[in-house]
Amino acid sequence: MEDSIYLDYAATTPVHPDVLKAMLPFFTEHFGNSSSSTHQHGWYTKGAIKRARKQVAKAINCEESEIIFTSGGTEGINQGIKGIFNLYHKKGNHIIVSKTEHKAVLDTIKSLEKKGADITYLDVNSEGIITKEAFESAIKPTTILAAVMWVNNETGVIQNVKELSEIAFQNNVPFLCDGTQAVGKVEIDMQDSKIGVLPISAHKFYGPKGIGALYIRRKSPRITLESLITGGNQENKLRAGTLNTPSVVGLGEAIEIAVANLESNTKILQDIKTQFKALFVQFNAKFNEAESNTSQHVLNVCLPTIKANNLLKHTRKISYSLGSACTSETLDPSHVLTAMGQSKEEAFSSFRLSFSPTITQKEIDTALNTFSVAMTSLLD
Repeated sequence: MEDSIYLDYAATTPVHPDVLKAMLPFFTEHFGNSSSSTHQHGWYTKGAIKRARKQVAKAINCEESEIIFTSGGTEGINQGIKGIFNLYHKKGNHIIVSKTEHKAVLDTIKSLEKKGADITYLDVNSEGIITKEAFESAIKPTTILAAVMWVNNETGVIQNVKELSEIAFQNNVPFLCDGTQAVGKVEIDMQDSKIGVLPISAHKFYGPKGIGALYIRRKSPRITLESLITGGNQENKLRAGTLNTPSVVGLGEAIEIAVANLESNTKILQDIKTQFKALFVQFNAKFNEAESNTSQHVLNVCLPTIKANNLLKHTRKISYSLGSACTSETLDPSHVLTAMGQSKEEAFSSFRLSFSPTITQKEIDTALNTFSVAMTSLLD
């Protein structure tokens, strides 16, 4: 793998060296159970978890009491959706969800549909954006949840979640926003929106896998969730079980680093993305994005006359994706791209590159040359 180039950072990222350094002592030296309240080993790890919770809260500007730790984005999404549905079902059974959500959201919604939930699947326009009018018109008196992701994992399209969450709040509808691709990519301020639930996952921003956090708003509006994992009083009685202290510490360090470097990293990512777009334009590429509202870390490319899986075979030394990492093994066209109005042929001619500020110019040049040679060969 020494000569390979990784361009799939939306799927996962390596652990930042400073994050790993912070984690290591909690595997061996500071190994106490944070729930052990009678001795210093427990006190120390409890203090470390408190610090991590403070780091997460500061990063997204919320109260520490509004953060619980989970195993990642998927668990947080499940807890948010099912936890609301189970507690709010007496008011109604209607859920609004974007057609371009991650499968973790869509599959969880479908599981509730089998239990009697009434689902409105919101259309997006050709740029992948949900309009204010479409969102407003979907709300019913029985609506108990709206779910719209912040940054799309396949296209990088950024939704106006501030506006949509405020509309939901005005209609007394809890708003869940999948923030998995947003941390370290866009500015997050929970005081500047009415988002009620925000799941995040550490391995998307150079933290460890298997750990995440869930923001649950305590006021204006107050969101109440039902616990999915019972058996203890951990995490405000919302998520029982001994906390994974090393990973919690890693999450705290990773989110602090990500937010501190947001501005500088965005500029670097913009430059990298510009270089790749300049190449693909020469081969008549189209870009699956919102022209003025797409994250710099994702580039979704459609080459109308080249099948993406054929291009993949000619660029084996570059690691990238034909879509979401969670759905890349299927033979179906991307549900995100078809929701944006693409034909199956266009969807099968599309692929996703996702970038890191740590990519070197040498790697960029090598990747650009590899793609150029491959596309030229496939067009001959």
